[in-house]
Order: sequence, then structure tokens, then C-alpha cells
Amino acid sequence: MKLAVALASNFMNVVQSNNLTDPYTIRDLCNTMTNVSIGEAVKRYAAVNIARTKGRGLNVNYSFYVDLMKQTGWTSPIVVAQARQWVFQTCSQFAFYQTSDSKDQPFGSLFPLKFSIQQCMDIFGDQFNQSAIQAAVDWTNNYYGGWNISTSVTNIVFPNGSIDPWHALGITKSLSEDLVAIFITGTAHCANMYPARSSDPPGLTAARQHITQLIGKVRFKLIKIILEIYHDHTFSIVI
Repeated sequence: MKLAVALASNFMNVVQSNNLTDPYTIRDLCNTMTNVSIGEAVKRYAAVNIARTKGRGLNVNYSFYVDLMKQTGWTSPIVVAQARQWVFQTCSQFAFYQTSDSKDQPFGSLFPLKFSIQQCMDIFGDQFNQSAIQAAVDWTNNYYGGWNISTSVTNIVFPNGSIDPWHALGITKSLSEDLVAIFITGTAHCANMYPARSSDPPGLTAARQHITQLIGKVRFKLIKIILEIYHDHTFSIVI
């Protein structure tokens, strides 16, 4: 199963981080996979893997992966990279697993949902079973509102990139003046959170500016509230 996940990750990671953290882009991936001069499809995929790993190959030892994910020291590479923290969130809050359960993908059925659940149990303990994870997901959706988030919160910006597969789970249309969705055409996962570059598309630059303006409005509201509280508090003392 770990082998299948590693093989699929060469596609998943490229699509998610297109033109951001990974120099290998969707265009590169497609150009390689459609280049029949390389040979049959499996050879083309091998070329993708070589390009992405710089010839180092993939470590698909599941026990090694679990032991690595169990490291909790602040200087551990898996902690510094925030990989353990992310996996823990999936096991304890919202799942968000990337599985082979859908028939609309080319990687067979070798890493179904139960593999992700077993991973949680192997890394964090048997208490992180399917029932516990489902209960955690239900609690998270209930607490934060899920698709009904507009009934419970204000002052949130929802940025999403059109290329980012995760946008399907996000809010892509504004719900109110205080719950603003910013859909950025042509950008990938968390693009708006990276430092600005001269090569950024205009839509990304505009999105950052919009987000900055919205945060500025919230800061102004908070400062106004703080000043009002301070004024009332000072006045009560004078009396």
C-alpha cells in the first residue's frame, strides 16, 4: 500500500503545489506522460519519478515511515516539516484523506480509506480508529459550522486556487460581507501565503492585496473595540 501511495504522490503533490514549492510542474508532468518517444506508459512514469526524486528513488518502507512519524522532538525533520502535525490533524479533527476509493483515477484500489485509518492507529495509537475519527470529523463540522459556517462566525477570508484540488472542499463564493471568498484563477495550494514573486499571475497579486485590505478592516474594528473598552474602564474608575 505504501508503494501505491508513493507512486500516486508523484501526481498528487505536483498538482497540489504546481509552480510553488516543486520545480516540477503540471506541464512537465503532462509533457513527460504524453511523450511516447520515452516508451510505454510505465517507462514514462519512471521518467517522472526520476525527475522528481532526482534519481534517488522512493522509500516505500511502511515501518520506516511509521517510526519517522512517531518522532516528537522539535528538531526532528518530520516535525520541522510539519508532516506529523498535519497527519495528527487528519486523525483527530477532519480526516481529508487522499485515497484510491474513487474509480475516476488511474492508480487502482491499493490505498483505500482503511489504509489511512490504519496509519492513524499505527502512528498515534489504537484509539484513533474509524469510529473515533468519524466522531472527531462530526465534532469539527458541528463546532465550526461545516457547510453552514455562515451561521456561527464572522471576519473570515476564504482564499482558494483554481488549480488546487482542495478547493473542492472550500468556500469559493462569498457568504456575506464578513465572510469573503477569494477564488484565484491559475494558482495552486496556499499560493497566497507564499512571498510575492515577479512571476506571480495578476490574479494572485490582486488576491493578496484584497486579503490585506480585509485584514486591515478587521484590525480597525478590533482597535476600535479595545479603545471603547479602555474608555469605559477608565471612566468607571474616575467615577
